[in-house]
Amino acid sequence: MTKKCLLLIGMLTLLFIVAGCGSEEAGENNAKAADGETQNIRIAYNLPAEHATGIYFETLAEEIDKRTKETSVHLVPTTFPNGQLYNDTQLPDAITTGGTQIGQITTGFLAGGEAAPLQITDLPLLYTSWEAMWAAEDGEFGEIFDGQFNKLGMKLVGWPAYGSVELYGKKEVKVPSDVSGMIMRGFGQGASLMLEELGASPVSMSSQEIYQALEHGTIDGFATGPSSVIERSLDEVAEYGTNMTLSLLSFQGAANLDWWEGLPEDVQQAVTEASEVAQEASRKAAYEGDLKYKEELTERGVQQYTPTEEEMKTWRKAAENRHNAYRKEAGELGEKLLDLVETYNAQ
Repeated sequence: MTKKCLLLIGMLTLLFIVAGCGSEEAGENNAKAADGETQNIRIAYNLPAEHATGIYFETLAEEIDKRTKETSVHLVPTTFPNGQLYNDTQLPDAITTGGTQIGQITTGFLAGGEAAPLQITDLPLLYTSWEAMWAAEDGEFGEIFDGQFNKLGMKLVGWPAYGSVELYGKKEVKVPSDVSGMIMRGFGQGASLMLEELGASPVSMSSQEIYQALEHGTIDGFATGPSSVIERSLDEVAEYGTNMTLSLLSFQGAANLDWWEGLPEDVQQAVTEASEVAQEASRKAAYEGDLKYKEELTERGVQQYTPTEEEMKTWRKAAENRHNAYRKEAGELGEKLLDLVETYNAQ
């Protein structure tokens, strides 16, 4: 055999060896790629992205994407703010049926016996401070919420902050009797029932419908946060507002339970950590933004009435009626939740 032939054989042998090694390495990489699955998910909520609630969900999406890049499943979220995919009335069904993997929950739109204790977040004048509300959400109160959410086909992921809730409209409201005869868009079941007890006619509608309803005279007023008044330009149709913190409120960030339970533990942990970061950012935005929004409303010409201490007593009395009714309607679990809130308020 000539030297030329021997050289050719040697080169071919070397090529086969290199190719074999390359195939083995490629196989290992393909196996890693198969293990490192990528999953696209939806995150839907009903408020603008710049709102404190929106800050929670947008931060959550960023953190989930970042924190799951090295986990067994890389979650790639797409956010749908401001009701683009589902509005607040549709989101509970969308989450439980898997229309969106994660979304915003407003407890007033939850139905069924298991949801009754959760209506506590709708009660007016429930918390005496932001700190009391946060302590409740981070403590046993939040754990009970998660258990009830599980029964409804959802996993409680976190607490997107909203802020304060006030009354707004075309007529000045100073004391509870002032709402008598008014058609009012309520904010959750608790506030709506209180308005009804005070002689108003509460109606349920998405926050996106308030502007036209007030403009066309379908409603006389509405309950919402100063942040929403600014973000939705409701100051253009509402001349008056209150400044009494009728409610301090957070929503719930919830995941479809079947989807959640199908995630590997390391991915669940990454999502939990992402929510903690998002929750802190959202709370900071809500707390700092509340005063700013009310100052801006004054600059825009909305007259915000601050009740006197005597007038506040009449509001607290009206709220007390709802608290007592809640104790009866929500059963033993509701009683426990309300007792926990009273403990956090005292602390």
